[in-house]
Amino acid sequence: MTLGDEQLALEFARHPVRVYGVYRTLLEAEKYYDGHKEKRTEKCALLLVLNGRAEFRFTDIQGQLCRLSLQPGNSFIGGLNMNLEIQVGEEDFEYVLIHYMPVSLMEGGGYPAHTHMIQEINMDQNDSEVRLQAELMLALLEVAAKPGHMEQLEKQTLFYRLLESVLRASRNTRNRESGRIMNAAQEFIHRQYMEPLTLEGLAARFGMRSKYFSHRFQQYSGMGPMRYLSKYRLNRARELLEVGNYSVKEVAAKVGYADPYYFSRVFKLHMGLAPSEIKKKGREGKNPS
Repeated sequence: MTLGDEQLALEFARHPVRVYGVYRTLLEAEKYYDGHKEKRTEKCALLLVLNGRAEFRFTDIQGQLCRLSLQPGNSFIGGLNMNLEIQVGEEDFEYVLIHYMPVSLMEGGGYPAHTHMIQEINMDQNDSEVRLQAELMLALLEVAAKPGHMEQLEKQTLFYRLLESVLRASRNTRNRESGRIMNAAQEFIHRQYMEPLTLEGLAARFGMRSKYFSHRFQQYSGMGPMRYLSKYRLNRARELLEVGNYSVKEVAAKVGYADPYYFSRVFKLHMGLAPSEIKKKGREGKNPS
């Protein structure tokens, strides 16, 4: 089983992690490394290749073998509780490895799906996100050994920024042909969300049939275009209710709902509170304690 970029992003958003070691490692050319052949890995990992090529052979607790041929532009996420062997190619192999663990797993709770599997990530080396990753890796390596709670917070923050960049680069690579168009479609929704947009109208604007446009948008964004539009409208509505001096009817109109009663039902269904309750909480928040 493999997970999409958006599904991985959702897993990390739902399951906070604690970052442990950050290592920059050089393995010698044509050498074989079996440090985890008998002793299983004890942490999850995010690995990014800097130079060279090597084959990683992971074996999970069910005896399933996963082979990865890694080189610059490749990465993997996960790998907990596995046996591992590494065969380096004709050149030295250099990589950055970040160990992490989901907090829920450390506390005896459930674990995200990606932890006990190997999720391979492929990125175009010319993608701007890859250049950003180099900067983030250097910053992580610099702060990794520093003690202190502020430094731990910085390490966590940099890890999440690096992970986000890796997933964005993967998505860009996976959707290279339609990525520019789907990004433009998102931007159009952000500008015109208050208008009566339809799937057919959006698809026609970008020169596609409705079904194909919806499929490509789902691949790129992790949700269909109309669900994306609805979520964006409701998020904007919540902002207006919390900080603005608008009635519920005015907010509904501002975010593209002609019927304020329908807007209220949809808002409560997705947000868990009625618009009037959000508005009341916003007013209370402005009062000095």
